[in-house]
Amino acid sequence: MIKNMISKALSLGALVGLTAVNVGGGDNKALLNKLVEKGTLTQAEADALLEESNAEFNSSVPSWVESLTLKGDLRLRYDHTYDSASNGNSAEDRVRYRFRFEGVADLKNNFKMGFRMATGHNMTSSNQTFSNDFTRDDFGLDQAYVGWQQEGDWEESSGFTVYVGKNPNFEKTGWKLSKALFDSDITPEGFETHYGVEMGGTTLGLHGGAYLLEGENDPDKQMSKLIMGQITTSTTLSDTLHMDLGLGAYGIDSSDLTGPDTGHGNTPGQGYTPIMLDAAFTYRGASTPVKLYGTWVDNQQADALSTGYITGVKYGSAKKAGQWEAKIEYRSFEADAFWDEFAESEFGAIGVKAANQYAVGTNTEGLVLQGKYNIYNNIQVILAWRHTEAETSVYDDESNNFFQADLIFKF
Repeated sequence: MIKNMISKALSLGALVGLTAVNVGGGDNKALLNKLVEKGTLTQAEADALLEESNAEFNSSVPSWVESLTLKGDLRLRYDHTYDSASNGNSAEDRVRYRFRFEGVADLKNNFKMGFRMATGHNMTSSNQTFSNDFTRDDFGLDQAYVGWQQEGDWEESSGFTVYVGKNPNFEKTGWKLSKALFDSDITPEGFETHYGVEMGGTTLGLHGGAYLLEGENDPDKQMSKLIMGQITTSTTLSDTLHMDLGLGAYGIDSSDLTGPDTGHGNTPGQGYTPIMLDAAFTYRGASTPVKLYGTWVDNQQADALSTGYITGVKYGSAKKAGQWEAKIEYRSFEADAFWDEFAESEFGAIGVKAANQYAVGTNTEGLVLQGKYNIYNNIQVILAWRHTEAETSVYDDESNNFFQADLIFKF
């Protein structure tokens, strides 16, 4: 009698342990069936225990857990730079990596909550170079935000959408902004809202954001602000031709900022209120899509060196296994066209800040060639070459070449 009671108690303990890790309940049933076969439990006792464990699990786990999505990626990179001799260190090789892990929970009430962890500590780069004798690398909070969508469907472009916190990059939340002006690793901190409405074959979007920046050496620790707005349209011109347009502007006073010093080229104390026009035309009439795109930017607060532009063409689309794409792009940014801290972290030149020094930011022009190929749906290879030079420099014929090879794994 006592032995039988102990056996049943141990069986119940095993069942509780399985319940804690089993969502579907199938393993619980298999265990109970085995215990019935051995005579430890009667069928009636097993049925009662199964019903009790399922009821307890269903009542203790929030429904939104079922909508929790986890994903991440690891990028392995080799890059080689070869610059003009005045750089002092004209050739350099690096092996680097980037690791990111993120989660998004749909709270089932028009809200979602997200986070992301990433290597690196720079505003415009998550790269970590293989160095420092195997010491621990930086890995910190990259995103932490709450989003609200009026219609409760995050795939829809209509209605209101709001993000608050350390938000995803601009390209992920509805803006149509060039990655050359806003590096894809930037995760802005603040508040933004988006509104979309569909009219026939056209979607009109209104976007606004207020973000906080703080000068490191500001004795009063006064919060400096970035205020930005944009109007976007996405239009189907025909069965084979699609157009995307974006007209926006932002305001920031660099004299209030002494930030992470990730960019170079701007005139000290210059204010920035650039107007940005982005346009793209995608043709899908052939077996492979072709995209023509461009960006024009002009800083309204600068009296000179205020303009920049981008023009490019992309052929193909590397989204699934066996697909590939290639692009060629030309960029030209005068020194005060936009705030250099936001610029893409891989597009720079010698002579931007000083002669014989390579730096990224504005006051740079050059060519970008890039090719992508998906080996599998979740493994991609990227090859890129950038040839750049400074818009203005004390030396003539300064040039920089940057070669890059990436292998990206996603899960």
